[in-house]
Amino acid sequence: MSFTIPDSAVANIFNRRLTHRNSGLFSAYSFAYRPEKTIFDAIIHLQRMMQPLKTFVLQYDYSKYFDTIEHSYLDKLVESQGFIITRAERHVIRSFLQHRYATYPSWQTRKFAQRDRGVPQGSSISLFLSNIAAHELDMELERLDGTFVRFADDVIAIAHSYSDAREIELQFRRHCERSGVQINFEKSSGISLMDKRNSDDTRSFFIDTDDGDDLSKLSFVDFLGHRVAPDEVALTDKAVKRIKRRLSQIIYIHLLQYPKRGHPIDPNRIGRPHVDWDLVTCLNEIRRYIYGGLKERDLDRFLEDDIKLPIVRGLMAFYPLLTNVKKQASLDGWLKNVILRAVRERNRLIQAQSGPTYEMGEDVLLNGSWHVSDVPNETKLPSFVLGWRAARKFYKRYGLSEIRAPSYYSLMSLYS
Repeated sequence: MSFTIPDSAVANIFNRRLTHRNSGLFSAYSFAYRPEKTIFDAIIHLQRMMQPLKTFVLQYDYSKYFDTIEHSYLDKLVESQGFIITRAERHVIRSFLQHRYATYPSWQTRKFAQRDRGVPQGSSISLFLSNIAAHELDMELERLDGTFVRFADDVIAIAHSYSDAREIELQFRRHCERSGVQINFEKSSGISLMDKRNSDDTRSFFIDTDDGDDLSKLSFVDFLGHRVAPDEVALTDKAVKRIKRRLSQIIYIHLLQYPKRGHPIDPNRIGRPHVDWDLVTCLNEIRRYIYGGLKERDLDRFLEDDIKLPIVRGLMAFYPLLTNVKKQASLDGWLKNVILRAVRERNRLIQAQSGPTYEMGEDVLLNGSWHVSDVPNETKLPSFVLGWRAARKFYKRYGLSEIRAPSYYSLMSLYS
């Protein structure tokens, strides 16, 4: 949903002021859209929550949470929950909540509708409204025995007795009744028990006032692109899939798009001593994606000589809390193989056009020796493991405050 530039500017100003003025009123366990909190705080808190021996996990996935929440519910929260909001700000909030909109075909015929429920996505003020929408649930969960972590509409709650878990579950259901949102039970696991935890209580069957059933067991939970277990943190399968999709797009655009469409490749871009300029640009874009703008020499100097990295951002900013390197190593092997296959296919397509081709071996791709030029270029294959080693060392040496935490939107591109 796109707003005009003046609307976006007003929303941005009001969101910053409202968030700053009301920051002390929000729950300490709400981590989204708050400048003093990051996803790192959320992941650290979640893993700390999972340490006790008997741990019950509650995960609920809402059906289009911010699109379906009732305006009457939001109005009540704005008016009665103690938020510091001026009359002018209330007017702006109502204007954004009730804005007129049109789909593309309807806009062409000038047929507009008016929003009557949900928070408008695509406007900065929706970030503040999103935290307001879940505030009442946050307060109810804080009063119960147990704890939780919330990032936007992603919530994981932890309890250490089954009766406490049932009370938390009831609060989720009551929140849905009050706000008009619905739980997607097909994607929600409900109450589960953390597996492989030593405890005197070995029951897997629980009876309460209105139910009795075997509990499903979990060895980890997926949250914000991180797979969190009591003893380790790794990338989620969904994050790995998204990373592969992004890299496949980069490789296709640089190496295969033009020859597949039958466009002739300039012979000056291929051949000795440079071999393939398009592969140079491909590897450099992959490097920017993985290292967040850092060079190979930056990582090497930091790991070998302790020369501090100037920045840690981009995909590397997902790495500091990861303790399991298996998926990064697997991604390294996948990236090497997919580029070698793309080069072979590229050569086949160019050969069909009677253009020049070249051989590319695994060793020269890994070390970058395939490219020789007076123009300086980094042609070594980037490494997920190397990026993880650098990010992890930076975290251990300097903490998290100097790492540019991923934004909400970059998170969404990885795990949603």
